[in-house]
Amino acid sequence: MRLIQDDACDMTTVESARYDWVVATFLCCVLPAGLQTQAIAQFERVLKPGGRFRLLEMVYSKNPALRRRQDLFAPFVEKVYGARFDRDTHRHLLNHAGLRITAQNFLKHDTYLLIEGEKIG
Repeated sequence: MRLIQDDACDMTTVESARYDWVVATFLCCVLPAGLQTQAIAQFERVLKPGGRFRLLEMVYSKNPALRRRQDLFAPFVEKVYGARFDRDTHRHLLNHAGLRITAQNFLKHDTYLLIEGEKIG
């Protein structure tokens, strides 16, 4: 097994179509939309056909009380961590025809979203 750490938007040291897995925790929620697109394109490029990805992201809750709390802390979270709850990683993944989402599950409330998928063909 080989673990690689690299710039998710560039990955110049990572070979194309070679890896079985891409795992990212709270990455896309800190990337602006344009950089999300770049990072996801790199995930697609480095995965083998049938390779899998697993992304854990923060999203806005549909629960009004929890959403109010998120709205209260959102400026702090963005200033300190650069993260936002409105990055919409799911939509960005759908724009990459070579990737397919296979499962989505919330790990805590409806705010910590685990998105799983694979590279097609």
